[in-house]
Amino acid sequence: MLVIPESEQARAADTRRPTILVVDDSRINLKGVSRMLEGRFDVLTAESGPLALEIAARKPRPDLILLDVMMPEMDGYEVIQRLRANPLTSDIPVIFVTARVNDEDEQRGLSLGAADYITKPLSAAILLARVQNHLKFKQAQDVLRTHNATLESRVMERTETLGAILDSADQLIAMITPEGALMAINRIGAGEFGATPAELAGKNLFDLLPPEFGIAVSDQIAEVVNTGRTSEIDAAKQDRTFHVTVYPVPGHPPRVVVYASDVTDRVAAEVELRKEREQLATSLAHQRGLNHKLEDAQNQLLQSEKMASLGQLAAGVAHELNNPIGFVRSNVTTLEGYLKGLFEIIAAYDTKTRDALPPADVADLADIKAQDDFEFIHEDIFQLLSESKDGLTRVQEIVQNLKDFSRVGGAGWGWADLHACIDSTLNIIWNEIKYKCTVVKHYDPTLPQVYCIASQLNQVFMNLLVNAAHAIPEKGEIVISTDHSVDGCVRIRIADNGVGIPEENLQRLFEPFFTTKPIGKGTGLGLSIAYGIIGKHHGNIEVSSIVGQGTTFTVTLPIDKAADADGATAEAAGASA
Repeated sequence: MLVIPESEQARAADTRRPTILVVDDSRINLKGVSRMLEGRFDVLTAESGPLALEIAARKPRPDLILLDVMMPEMDGYEVIQRLRANPLTSDIPVIFVTARVNDEDEQRGLSLGAADYITKPLSAAILLARVQNHLKFKQAQDVLRTHNATLESRVMERTETLGAILDSADQLIAMITPEGALMAINRIGAGEFGATPAELAGKNLFDLLPPEFGIAVSDQIAEVVNTGRTSEIDAAKQDRTFHVTVYPVPGHPPRVVVYASDVTDRVAAEVELRKEREQLATSLAHQRGLNHKLEDAQNQLLQSEKMASLGQLAAGVAHELNNPIGFVRSNVTTLEGYLKGLFEIIAAYDTKTRDALPPADVADLADIKAQDDFEFIHEDIFQLLSESKDGLTRVQEIVQNLKDFSRVGGAGWGWADLHACIDSTLNIIWNEIKYKCTVVKHYDPTLPQVYCIASQLNQVFMNLLVNAAHAIPEKGEIVISTDHSVDGCVRIRIADNGVGIPEENLQRLFEPFFTTKPIGKGTGLGLSIAYGIIGKHHGNIEVSSIVGQGTTFTVTLPIDKAADADGATAEAAGASA
């Protein structure tokens, strides 16, 4: 029978493609998800919960399960409970796939052991990114579990070896007087001195031991005789270490029992065990660091998806508003022309009837006009139309700002005017800052366009401007300045005269989840995401602050990074698919 070594089995397992089990009661959904995954993974499908449980327990077991929540017969929550209850499937990561999710559903799924949630309709890029992240996380967990098992096995093996050594080790057992006279000694102990128990009878133990060893044992025996309590010490004899235990023996004459064990090997084993434990602690700390980085990446991905959804929503609203605004504006303009014609006709009638009608009739018509305040209506109606057209113009500007902020049709890399980006962002957040902040702009009139992802830079500017506004308690000023240098870079500075940031917090500003805002006022992700976006653009972001005087963020971006952005263009296109 051919036996494959475990190391070769592990290498063989590493080379196979991961297996993904897709569970959904809709065949259309199964086919759609399978097409997204095929070519990268081995895909299994199940149209019901019971079939999914059966497939998951087979070999080879799936490396990850994409599980629909809403299914007849057995929903996703019951399926994951059964998966977790089965030792064969308890460690398979499960990602819920659902068309609707709220905080309660998400909390319930995570409490049952779900690794993540993905909402329908699915994006291939997001699905693949989530699947790959969780597969990497599972692979890291499997490696750590295997490593832990190996270490535990080695520790157990060494512990058993140490026990065997102690069981079979030569151990001196002797009864002596406080002065060291041997009253009795066992055969193995006598063999330590190259003699038999009979040959050592009546001799002094201290005379047989090396001075440095004998003095330590003599002091130990004197302490036991005086206190009546057991004592243990480790003493060295040549290049060996002995553990010496002295027990008091009740009665007369005074005497003690001495146990001396050669613990040289045990001490060495303990040193080795301590080193291995330190190595294990280092490995665990490294794994925790990897897990923390994965969690940060997942949270940033979730935040990016939320911002992308917000941009799509803004673009959709802007698009839907354009048409009704257009025909309302056209109708108001047409109505203004109609009213001008009507008033001209009324004026002509007034002229013609003033001489043609009897004075009494003319007076009656004048009374009717006065009662209905005709002159005021004539004057006010065109003012109302003018104000309506101004209002429609403002609505169109708001719609245009939404389109500029979301960058409809331009989610990838391209040339952008940073001043337009900043202005559209200011218009979006103006209601939040206009009552407490005065915005001062010092724009470089010769600032060149920058090759970038404009919608992502809008997000950076929005985070920095909102933070600046929040740093101002009542009334203050935000100064935005731009310039460019001969080395091919542009700089954007956003400064406020708010409360400032303490020195000890400056180094942590860009850490995920770190925030100086009160609980419930901030997620701690805004600056972390901004830092990641600027890094993706091969730029940098710096901060300086003085408590009580204000804070300045400086963003530096290369003007042209087309060569570096080529790969990112494909990535952004895939993410928007």
